[in-house]
Amino acid sequence: MENQFLAQAQSGKNAWWRYLVGILIILIVWQVGGALLILPLIAANQGKVPEEATPVSFVFFLSTFAFLLLGTWLVNRLWHGRSVLSLTTPFGRVNWKRVFLGIAVWLVAMTIVAVVEALLHPGRYVLNPNPVSIIPYFLLGLVLIPMQTSAEEYFFRGYLLQASGRLMRNPFALSVLNGVLFAFPHLMNPEVGVMGLALSVAFYAAMGFFLAWLTLRSQTLELALGIHAANNFFTGIFANYVTTALPTESLFIIQTLDPVFGLVSFLVAAGAVYLVLSLTGMRQLAFAR
Repeated sequence: MENQFLAQAQSGKNAWWRYLVGILIILIVWQVGGALLILPLIAANQGKVPEEATPVSFVFFLSTFAFLLLGTWLVNRLWHGRSVLSLTTPFGRVNWKRVFLGIAVWLVAMTIVAVVEALLHPGRYVLNPNPVSIIPYFLLGLVLIPMQTSAEEYFFRGYLLQASGRLMRNPFALSVLNGVLFAFPHLMNPEVGVMGLALSVAFYAAMGFFLAWLTLRSQTLELALGIHAANNFFTGIFANYVTTALPTESLFIIQTLDPVFGLVSFLVAAGAVYLVLSLTGMRQLAFAR
């Protein structure tokens, strides 16, 4: 049976060279637009990228992803002649229940992982001595973090996944490829220096694979949109690391970045969430049409 999500790429102007040009346009829009936002912030910080968490830097860094989202939407609409909806779902309208289901199940999974890690490693999670300081990040994050994660989802699990679906149809191979592509830009994150290259590639590729697999299995982007937003919101607002690509004031501060535990716990959480969605009463909402 043909995957209806991938079939969206058969409409509009879909020559292979258009995807190559489209990817280039999206990346240029993202990088140029992001630079226009970040350069004034760097100039105001004596030519250095701010490393300390401030609400201003939080807004500026996350806002750069608006250009990735805008570039992906414009290229899909103007260059390929397809609607934004075609990158989201083939079923006529966005099913917000799926989005919120993804948010709910992943927040539960991450909470369990955090509790287990805190119990196994006492002292690793330290309560922020000034919990009031998280309020600006919490309020700003409600809007900016879903925008940031949606930008990545529309580009990687929307545009790139549908584009690669023009070349191959095997869902496992597509998910592996998408995971590898997802890992590349994340290797510039500062936490890679702590995690090590091999474990960083494995972690980000596993996340990309999981989100791509869910997208192909459900034939929509909705679950991936919810899970990715929940993941980054939990990490940024509730339990952030000392070394991170997006410094924030979080409720708990994780003193030690444990890449092996992070990778293993992600694989276990992803497997458990997939089984819950597949085998429980959530199956009809998550996967079946």
